[in-house]
Amino acid sequence: MTDSFVSAPRESAFDYAIEVMNIVTRFGDQTVHDGVSFKVKPGRVVSLIGGSGTGKSTLLKEILNLQLPQAGSIRLLGVNVLEAEEDQLQLLRRRYGVLFQGGALFSGLTVGENIAAPIRESMDIEEALLCKLVELRLSLTGLSADTAVKMPSELSGGMVKRVALARAMALEPEVLFLDEPTSGLDPVNARAFDSLIRTLADALGLTVLMVTHDLASIKGISDQIVVLADGKVIADGTYQEVVKTEHTWIAEYFSQAE
Repeated sequence: MTDSFVSAPRESAFDYAIEVMNIVTRFGDQTVHDGVSFKVKPGRVVSLIGGSGTGKSTLLKEILNLQLPQAGSIRLLGVNVLEAEEDQLQLLRRRYGVLFQGGALFSGLTVGENIAAPIRESMDIEEALLCKLVELRLSLTGLSADTAVKMPSELSGGMVKRVALARAMALEPEVLFLDEPTSGLDPVNARAFDSLIRTLADALGLTVLMVTHDLASIKGISDQIVVLADGKVIADGTYQEVVKTEHTWIAEYFSQAE
């Protein structure tokens, strides 16, 4: 781990940061995914979208190995997450960060303690250095050092998101997973958060996969959009490419942006 404010973009030893191949997911008689496949190159900001019930959050959990599909394979940073041993998965978890919907901060811990938690779990580190790293992560997300002593209940919605992002960035991840990152934010704060994500991705060479329904985010910062419908990926490409896809859901959804 470095102490630098912004690290140099990383060189990747793999062609794709995320590879989802022929995923099949069933809940009883209901098939949610019926051969879902897509790939994400390192350094891209990708929006995963689809209607209610298309399994966006479920797919995110499967990529993170929090839930198992019935068939298919998933590679994250070159690691087959569905077949890896636990020690491989432990190392892999240090290489990605997750921002859960709503922030999911520990209400009984200060901001600083929330950000420090993943660092404490991963390494033995002196308290002075830990405090410095917490300050750096806060700075990276546009928050002042004195935010560290606040409790989550004292924060605005926009600040909660930034603190949650600082915690997700605690171990200098290569990949960020975001679940509805602008949900609950007013338009001004939502666009500011989009700008922050785009800036971090560009400066650090981060790969970002976000589950979102926010059209402004999708259009404004996505390099790639993956659309789930009918159990499959029905579109995968840039905004300009996806909006031209002939499908009823896509036509109705993106008509709201006009």
